[in-house]
Amino acid sequence: RTSGHWTGTQCSDGGSRRRAGAVARDLSKFVAAEKALWSKYGITPTERRVKLRAGNEVRIQEVGDGPPLVFIHGVVVAGSSWVLLADALKNDFRCLLVDRPGCGLSDPIPGGPTQTSDEFKRSADELTVDVLDGLGLETAPVACTSMGGFFGLRGAIASPDRITKVVSYSWPMGSPMTNVPMMMRLGSPRLMRALMIRMPIGAPAVKMMFKQVGLKRALETGAFDDDMIAWSIAVMKHTETFRSETQNNPFIALRGLNPEVLLTDEELARLRSPVLLLWGEEDTNAGEPEAKAFAARLPDATLEIVRKAGHAPWIDELDFCAAKTRAILST
Repeated sequence: RTSGHWTGTQCSDGGSRRRAGAVARDLSKFVAAEKALWSKYGITPTERRVKLRAGNEVRIQEVGDGPPLVFIHGVVVAGSSWVLLADALKNDFRCLLVDRPGCGLSDPIPGGPTQTSDEFKRSADELTVDVLDGLGLETAPVACTSMGGFFGLRGAIASPDRITKVVSYSWPMGSPMTNVPMMMRLGSPRLMRALMIRMPIGAPAVKMMFKQVGLKRALETGAFDDDMIAWSIAVMKHTETFRSETQNNPFIALRGLNPEVLLTDEELARLRSPVLLLWGEEDTNAGEPEAKAFAARLPDATLEIVRKAGHAPWIDELDFCAAKTRAILST
């Protein structure tokens, strides 16, 4: 465990070097923003690093006591994006918040800067089980969202004896998508990706990005507040997260969703773990008809449409999502 500073290639004071050959990032500013976010809830997570079979390490923040629950976050953020739900569940579960490879304070993805669809699928199959092995856990349920949903569902398919249940908050990548934001499409060609990772990152750009992917209500109501915005800016500006996610995302092509990464009926038929889908009514990626169609393809799924919620339903309707999570994981 660590005291909040990244070990390995980070400077001991949380300073500016990420790795040889990378653009300099001031990680101390990210660490400060993250500390401020957690302190608002009176929480100081403990930290561990786990080595994956590919050789890279991921950071895991631990919050709360009880049976383990592994959290896998969405795109261009990191484990602390779960702060509200971890706070709500900390008396019920040992919340294990993973920074996916290349995100937050985890190591870069080996063999970058780009991954093929098959490489990305393999990393999704392996991540949760590698985390369980590194923590000495035989089994655990998984909480996931958006791109993290791809990891949670594929991990459960690949290792049904290790992942007991899956709670998916929002449309999960790997299921059909009805609306691919133009920002994502334009960022799919390699030249545009190179330009995107050099664009200025500030509050206006971050708010625009999050509104496009389905967090409009959360921003307008203030549920996604100034501390979360400041932390999100720090993630994208002072870590390699935005660069890594932009360069290693095989999901989106200029024409829309890449069919190579869609979960097939044959794959979903092998999913033995019960799945709870907490799907925001206002999720701009796919709506209620798509949610019902996807749930029908799963052998053991419960679908809850979260009214007045977007792509991060636990932010819009925290009490509802926390209660549903406790209910399914207690049975």
